[in-house]
Amino acid sequence: MLQWRARWIWSQGEPAPRNFYWCVRKEFELPRGFRKVQIAISADTRYLLWFNGRFIGHGPVRAFHGHWYYDLHDVTEHAHAGLNAIAVLVHHYGVGTFQYDFVRGRGRGGLIAQVDCDGKTVAASDSSWLNVPHPAFERRTVRMSCQLGFDEHYDARRSLGDWTMPRFDDYEWNEAVEIGEAGCPPWGELQPRPIPFLTLEPVYPQRILRARVVRPPQSAWAFDLKPLLAEGDLTANPRTLVGMIATVLRAETPATVRLWSVHHGLRPNDVRLNGQPIPVEGGRATFTLTPGEHLLTLNVSRWYHDWYYYPVLDWDDGAKLQLVNPLMERADYPWVVLGPFESEQDPEFQSLWSATTPDALHRHRAVQAVDPFYSAQANVFGLTTLATPLPETPRIEDSFAGIRGVDDATVIHPPETGDVELWLDFGREVVGFVELELEAPEGTVFDFNGFEYLDPTNPDRVQWTNGLNNTFRYVARRGWQWFRSTVRRGFRYATLTIRFPEGARDPVLLRAVHCVMNVYPYESRGAFECSDPLLNRIYEISRETVRLCSEDTFVDCPTYEQTFWVGDSRNEALFAYAGFGEYALARRCLLLAAQSLERSPLVESQVPSAWENILTAWALLWAIACHEHYLFTGDRAFVEAIFPAIRQQNENLHTRYINSAGLLEIRAWNMLDWADMDTPSEGVVSHQNMWLVKVWEDTAKLAEVVGETLLAQAWRQWAQELRQAINRHLWVESQRAYTDCLRPDGQPSPVFSQQTQIVAYLCDIPTPERKPIIEGYLHQAPDHFVKIGSPFMMAFLLESLIRAGHRREAVARMRDAWGMMVEMGAVTCWEVFPRTRPRTPLQAHEVGWFTRSHCHAWSAAPVYALPACLLGIEPLEPGFSRFRLAPDLCGLEWAYGAFPTPHGIITYAMEQRDARLYLKLTIPEGTRAIIGDTEYAAGAHELLL
Repeated sequence: MLQWRARWIWSQGEPAPRNFYWCVRKEFELPRGFRKVQIAISADTRYLLWFNGRFIGHGPVRAFHGHWYYDLHDVTEHAHAGLNAIAVLVHHYGVGTFQYDFVRGRGRGGLIAQVDCDGKTVAASDSSWLNVPHPAFERRTVRMSCQLGFDEHYDARRSLGDWTMPRFDDYEWNEAVEIGEAGCPPWGELQPRPIPFLTLEPVYPQRILRARVVRPPQSAWAFDLKPLLAEGDLTANPRTLVGMIATVLRAETPATVRLWSVHHGLRPNDVRLNGQPIPVEGGRATFTLTPGEHLLTLNVSRWYHDWYYYPVLDWDDGAKLQLVNPLMERADYPWVVLGPFESEQDPEFQSLWSATTPDALHRHRAVQAVDPFYSAQANVFGLTTLATPLPETPRIEDSFAGIRGVDDATVIHPPETGDVELWLDFGREVVGFVELELEAPEGTVFDFNGFEYLDPTNPDRVQWTNGLNNTFRYVARRGWQWFRSTVRRGFRYATLTIRFPEGARDPVLLRAVHCVMNVYPYESRGAFECSDPLLNRIYEISRETVRLCSEDTFVDCPTYEQTFWVGDSRNEALFAYAGFGEYALARRCLLLAAQSLERSPLVESQVPSAWENILTAWALLWAIACHEHYLFTGDRAFVEAIFPAIRQQNENLHTRYINSAGLLEIRAWNMLDWADMDTPSEGVVSHQNMWLVKVWEDTAKLAEVVGETLLAQAWRQWAQELRQAINRHLWVESQRAYTDCLRPDGQPSPVFSQQTQIVAYLCDIPTPERKPIIEGYLHQAPDHFVKIGSPFMMAFLLESLIRAGHRREAVARMRDAWGMMVEMGAVTCWEVFPRTRPRTPLQAHEVGWFTRSHCHAWSAAPVYALPACLLGIEPLEPGFSRFRLAPDLCGLEWAYGAFPTPHGIITYAMEQRDARLYLKLTIPEGTRAIIGDTEYAAGAHELLL
């Protein structure tokens, strides 16, 4: 157990500054002949650690305050006798995200670090540690999204040089402020990191798609509405805002102006000029100005999860136009915010919305100037996605030489006008930290924008990451320089726009652009290969999807959110068990989710988050996943650790949310699939009642593990009563199916879905006479039933088909649904299925975009379902000490692979030999396999079945 002598420290000033980068260092002596040097460290919100100038790592893992973690780094190989230096860069968000629970007064900046040499503390954070805000990191940047932190702008001209090295001149740095000893609030007793450190593996682009000269739009802005329209709210909870923004367009010449609102888009009635409506077509407003002043007003009223607003204006180069603050000509920022209001019908809202001149705004108390601190220095997303190509051809020498990190460099000359834009294809989805190595004229700006998809038949058709500023900006100093982004981001493609300073003559020398992949360090213990190349490719992209969506928790996707969605992770855990034989990450996720019960009656939808939200099915899937984790691992200590949370949630469900009809009724987010199901936030939602039956039956087994037999009996009784109530109230005989819900007025919904019937089957809800009917819907649902919308829901259908013994159909479903992704060029699994199936990649444009996220872990079912179909594998005792196999090639000629267990790997090879199935099987030590009526001991076996 680590003995902490260090204290939590922070800078002078604000306890929780917004988007704040903070440098801390300490020099100390080490004796000769030491054997081991370790650094224990944690920070709020994130840290990057160097020792004697060598980058060591980053952390900590995401956590709830009160359950904070520390990391332990072995730095022996970088240490030496005499003077050494520890240096830490702390990035404190100062706002809530989906990874950071900055709510209810919890969360503030802090660092704790301790260097131990052979068991003796030689440096421990206290007031003697020297610190300074990092001057190169711009604090005025946009949020990447509501789920993530801030975009990153780094100006190397203000860098601190070798501040991570010993003997750096830190004479003018400040002494730290001590907060308290280890264990103090808001972090509580520090726990050791429960999982390994993530990988750091360089991945280089595979090709340059295009190089061109472009001109950015004339005026791109971004500012945070929340401080003015929802003052004091630092959570990530969504809410509706009612308000407007306005500016004055001062034209010296006639001008035609094009206006966009990136990310949010413009609605048909969002724009007024001098009080008159301006048409919006295709998300853009276009209008003509005469010389003089014109009041531009935008209605920004809407439901927000991302609070920034991003107006972008463009006009032809010959026009002379500037934006002026309506209240003060010399104000620091040209936009004002009007509001907040109770509604758009508010007389004051209507008065301002009808204003025809800037003078009309002066009389209203609701008009507020935008504080420049809450604006972004640059809207890189708007500048890059709305750039205009110019006819000039860029002058580039050795275009690919420097991109791959070899000694040679790509030479990029300044264009006559505009900026040089490179389009990079990494050939695969990546997630991690972007690195640049370059030489450039001082002040050259490098704008990076990552995205996941472009139409392979039309490079002008790009699916930009709307809703996500997947960008950063780097401003070069003079000479050779190296930069690694501190923000983790996912992408496959990227634009790198090089903006030379005015009058520059010297070229940019680009030696490297690559991504340092940062994912969970899985060992690839699972394997699958068969006679169908398409299924092999499906397995590969599914397993790669799981890998890319595994970091310090399972996450939904590496690009848009990087959020630990609790319900998604039920499936993701199964995929990781089968694909990698990895159990520690799932264990951590389940325990982390349980901690949300300290503030909510049910496990929350995504944690540890500043959005306090219950998605009922996700809470129920968490409980099911807890039982499955025990079944797959045999980890009794886990059951003992998780059981208090299981008990708390079960009792809350029974005492708070079972109505007079004996059904689960809860006001919450009640979705299951991205489809047109009827799952209102109020009423009795059928699939949730069905999941709850399974929850109480599965967790009754966990109760028996910890000796709570009376509880187990009670929970089984609750399950049986609920099953009877479902069949009594939710079955509609005229449709011979279960309705999606009972609406708040008690009436059955007219909506019926395949999803609800699938859950009914999985949870053993139907009576014996109804079960064949429901099983029939697994194969073919009536035309008027809502159909499956996502691979997440398809995973439950595959599970149902396997359970029903229809494994060939399950394989056919995977070949069809995931095969479409492969045919369309997917390198990872999509979040949703397109509503219209494209005929070929050449017709991709006809169906719009296939999906939002092109890499989504909830969609990786084949990594589990393919071996499950062929092996018919089922654990009979916890930890696979006994398991059942029912091998079936499902129409294939041959297959082989590996299925991991905690005891070792089950290897298999199958081949069809006339009417018999040849099976070569290795059963791990400590396990036994049941095939048919025969039990097989550990070892190698060859069978003809």
